[in-house]
Amino acid sequence: MDTTAPINGPEASGGLSRRAFLRTSGLAIGGFAAAGALAACAPQENTGGKTASADPADANARLTEELPIPEAKAPDTTSYDCDVLVIGGGFAGLNAAMAAKKEGANVVLVDKGRPGYSGLSPWPSSHRWFDADMGDDAEAFKRCMLSGTEYVGNADWYQAWIEDSKGAYERLSEWGILDQYTRAVDTPDYFDNLDYVGYREANIEHDRHKKFMETLEGNDIAVAVYTMITDVVKDGDRVVGAVGFHVPSGTAVTFNAKAVVMCMGGGCYKPTGYPVGDNTFDGEFIGYNLGLPIAGKEYDDFHMTTSFAPGNAFINNSWDWLENIWLCGGDVTAENAASYASGKAKAMVLDRLTKATSGIANDDGTNIEDQATADVTRRGGTASGNADDPRQGKMMSPKPKGDIYGAAVGMCSHLSSGVFCGLDDLEGATGIAGLYVAGDGMNASAVTGAMYPCGVGFTSNFVSIQGDRAGKAAASYANNVGTASIPADKASELAESIMAPLSREQGFSPNWARDQLQAIMAPYWINATKTEATLAGALDQVLYMRDNVVSKLMATNPHEVRLCHEMEHKVLSAEMKLRAGLERKESRGFHYRSDYPYRDDDFLCYITVQKSSDGSMEVGRVEVKDEWKGDTSQDYAARYTYRFPGEAQAKGLPAEEKSGGWGK
Repeated sequence: MDTTAPINGPEASGGLSRRAFLRTSGLAIGGFAAAGALAACAPQENTGGKTASADPADANARLTEELPIPEAKAPDTTSYDCDVLVIGGGFAGLNAAMAAKKEGANVVLVDKGRPGYSGLSPWPSSHRWFDADMGDDAEAFKRCMLSGTEYVGNADWYQAWIEDSKGAYERLSEWGILDQYTRAVDTPDYFDNLDYVGYREANIEHDRHKKFMETLEGNDIAVAVYTMITDVVKDGDRVVGAVGFHVPSGTAVTFNAKAVVMCMGGGCYKPTGYPVGDNTFDGEFIGYNLGLPIAGKEYDDFHMTTSFAPGNAFINNSWDWLENIWLCGGDVTAENAASYASGKAKAMVLDRLTKATSGIANDDGTNIEDQATADVTRRGGTASGNADDPRQGKMMSPKPKGDIYGAAVGMCSHLSSGVFCGLDDLEGATGIAGLYVAGDGMNASAVTGAMYPCGVGFTSNFVSIQGDRAGKAAASYANNVGTASIPADKASELAESIMAPLSREQGFSPNWARDQLQAIMAPYWINATKTEATLAGALDQVLYMRDNVVSKLMATNPHEVRLCHEMEHKVLSAEMKLRAGLERKESRGFHYRSDYPYRDDDFLCYITVQKSSDGSMEVGRVEVKDEWKGDTSQDYAARYTYRFPGEAQAKGLPAEEKSGGWGK
């Protein structure tokens, strides 16, 4: 099949029938899921299982000795010794591992799934960088971000992005991760028939996991897969490694390391349209229990799903994650810096709140989005006019347009949340000797402040920078300290604790608990239009789960053990999110309080939550640097150029339209 052949006929403009799409998509996904489930349940060896009779009178027809999840062998290696341990195999983890290796460190990377397929790493559809050679104006970019972050953005980290982003793009390009290949709509046999598997197989040489593994293994970096880290271990004032377990077999695995870089991602409670289910706040949980401050929890996610199929990620994200990563940037100029930031705010904040307060339009699923037909800067591409500039913006194949928010409840706005490393840190140093953090949901850099005004494709590039910097710092630290080893009694104690859910004979299913938490946290009045009463009510329920459910989660196999630990992490994260939301008694970016529907510059700060010495959760504030606050004497209406619902009335300002829509 010629995968470069142009599409012909009426489907060329994305005119695939919505009903045909849904019907075919449902059949295709159901078929793939069934095949996958059958494959997963097929025993590797079956010498003792009963053969079920076709005769319904035969009692054995309903009996089997096959396990619902086949037994798996323990990994060949269950104890590692290294200079630098990188936890997480996404963009941040890959860059951290490669940077530490380049500095001469002996590196091990461990991933709960597989590098390139875990967390958010399969899903970026674009990649943005700053390029002075193409005429990008640094001062214009910084002016845009100052107001766009609503004056709580970390301008030092943004300067680091300006300086390092092209290098990150060049690294990822060298590793083949940004290869450009033919999109699905230009391969009609795949696009018309919704043949996702066929399209993937035709482009398998570009597969994300394949590229990640070639890069890691080609540089002699050991990789431990399907291994969940539950604890990072300290000995005195320094880290000495981590302990976890191989999920398929339930085997404890120990990592002795001089330095640890946590690149473990953020999380959500239950994905409903944005498939980030294996991001479960693991690193945030570990950091909190090590006594580190966690920040940025009050800012909510902005990803959209479809009201007519909210749990089906293939509907409005169908081809994005199979096609290449589109190259973006260069769309902020001296002329549009202010309007770019305010336009992003209206599109991403007000559209969400309008739908939360007024409801959504009746959607029959026929709204097809074709970003390739938009103006180049509308799709995140360059305004340089330079024919050699590769940043042409997002041009993924036509797809149904999302119409409702809440695709990943519990997830925070990109790059806002995680371990807070202080106002001056640019390496991810946590304050614990040898422990570093990098990546979305792991390092609360606050580079994007209260929202995400930076344009599409920023995250995959920025976390690559964070990973690179943290990896270098970890290697430098490891080079100057002695060997590290987790005490044997501590390793045994943690291994026993990991498997505790298997020993419980009575309790609660982690799947049931997940659905209860989702029901508490998903309503719009909790994650979009918050009030003191709604947040406090939700907090009461989450605390009940913390005190009466988490300790009773039970498992029948190692996969469920993983789910039990993940549920404990999710409940803690929900408590942090609600307490941070209660503390910020104002509205700013992706945090809207309908009882405080206006900005209050007394809250030019980061809200932190931290485990106190008595085990309780303390809430604090860290004021941002004065130079990040903008001109605080400026007239309110000029300083804040869009209005939250109720803000104009509360502040005596002219009313402004509430509607918005994605600009890019």
